[in-house]
Amino acid sequence: MNAATRKGPVFDPGLCRCCGNIKKCRLLNVEYEWCGKKEIYSDMFVDCFGLFLTNLDSEPTERLICATCVTRLREATCFKQQVLQCEQRLLQTEIKVHVEEEVKAEDGAMKEELFDANNALDCSPMSDDDGERIDNDMDSIKSDPEYKPAKKIKRKKKTVKVRRKKRAKKEIEKPEKDRETIEKYDVTDEKPTQMQDVDVETHKPKKRVIDNEVKSFHNTVTLVENTFVCPFDTSFSDYYCVYCREVHTDPVKLREHTLTHDPTTFKDVFNKKHPQIDITKIDCRICTAAIDNVDDAKRHLTDAHERFLHEDVTNEFLKFKLTVRNLKCLECDASFSFFHALKKHTAEHFGSCVCDVCGAHYFEERMLVLHQKTHQRTDESYPCKECGKAFKSKHSRHLHEARTHKKEPAYHCNKCDEILFSYSLRYRHMIEVHGEQRMYPCESCDRSYDSRKSLREHNRRFHLKIYKHQCDLCDKRFYLPSRLKEHLATHTGERNYRCEYCGKSYPRLRGLKVHMQSHNSEKKYKCVLCMASFTQNVNLKNHMKRQHQTDGEYHEVSQ
Repeated sequence: MNAATRKGPVFDPGLCRCCGNIKKCRLLNVEYEWCGKKEIYSDMFVDCFGLFLTNLDSEPTERLICATCVTRLREATCFKQQVLQCEQRLLQTEIKVHVEEEVKAEDGAMKEELFDANNALDCSPMSDDDGERIDNDMDSIKSDPEYKPAKKIKRKKKTVKVRRKKRAKKEIEKPEKDRETIEKYDVTDEKPTQMQDVDVETHKPKKRVIDNEVKSFHNTVTLVENTFVCPFDTSFSDYYCVYCREVHTDPVKLREHTLTHDPTTFKDVFNKKHPQIDITKIDCRICTAAIDNVDDAKRHLTDAHERFLHEDVTNEFLKFKLTVRNLKCLECDASFSFFHALKKHTAEHFGSCVCDVCGAHYFEERMLVLHQKTHQRTDESYPCKECGKAFKSKHSRHLHEARTHKKEPAYHCNKCDEILFSYSLRYRHMIEVHGEQRMYPCESCDRSYDSRKSLREHNRRFHLKIYKHQCDLCDKRFYLPSRLKEHLATHTGERNYRCEYCGKSYPRLRGLKVHMQSHNSEKKYKCVLCMASFTQNVNLKNHMKRQHQTDGEYHEVSQ
């Protein structure tokens, strides 16, 4: 039976922050129980190595440690304690021996001084009469009122062993002192609380300078908790709830959903340097005051409700007013059709990471690094080992090998254990299985699509009429190159699409697909008047005209 028990959250699988392996992990700054003792791994790093880990207030997936690293940390802590205890025990033993040697040396020195005094008085040994005489003389001297006995001077010999003992004591007490001198700042309080250090020279409290990032964090949390602003995350143009990661494409539904969460938990999920806040509605949560902008909200919270806000920081977060269509930049009033394009434009106003080649702005250093690689690209390609097809990246080659040669799915669903073969299949899986609502309406007509790509293709084809592929033999243009290829067959008389069952050939693929339905035993087109069924739509129309003298109107019924 395993006696070691643990109490606390476990993430399986998780990425260990200490070794980089994907294993079953625990949180670094959460208390666990092991063998009847409480342990917090981040504190153990401080005690053992004096190492203060950063970003311990980020998402749980970014502050994990695996069981292997926990075992190594425990062993290091125990080993350090063992070494310090043995060192202290050794020093105490050596100091005790050293003190005894000093006492013996002092006794020997006193005997030598008495022997020298005897020699000074008389070279012969001191007799009993001489002793009595000396004692009488000493008594007369001590009886004198002005007599003051001389202080005994002891010389302390600081040996290497004594200094080693002091260093050992400091090493033992150092982690506790370090923890006591760490600056504390609680963003949930209305006012900041700090521990003040004392200047050694002036003996006055030092004035601590709070980092602007901490101030921005405090202001953002205060506004989210006390107003109706809506924090959100994005992936391209999809909006995610910061509390539960539910996806939305309609900003109105995103705001309605966010109101169902407790805003006081925002500080627990806050993990970005540049948080995104929808300020379409900034009314006060505490009272019924209607507020139009962020500056008025800050003044209202400070004056009316005595909430503490740092006044020397601005632009604590990225401000947006989310709408279904025609998104606008709040700085320069530029319009965009998709949020992804708006956020990329916003980086030109507030992005601090700038490319020194082309001047492009980014919010994060990692995105700038990826962008700078585009300036350094060569003609390097990554060929497939099976078929020799070249790809621009290792990731594209990996997906090709998994889908084409290994017949393995490579697209993971982030809500279940399902793995799918393509991005489109995963997209469809999220809608059908997990009920994600993704509808993108067309601005020019009443059509709507469940993917952004389909909406873009619809706009280019039917409204913008972007026909780039023109026939060389006539003036006709086509949106897809495949349609141009089918059209060329009408000029050459080629019939390249042949039925594998009966040998009939067709100039267009669409014609062959319609013909293939005649070989299908499934007759999904039924007449609602006489219950006759057909494999093709055109046959049902002809039946309605001939047998029932209608104009071809019918009802399609699928089996």
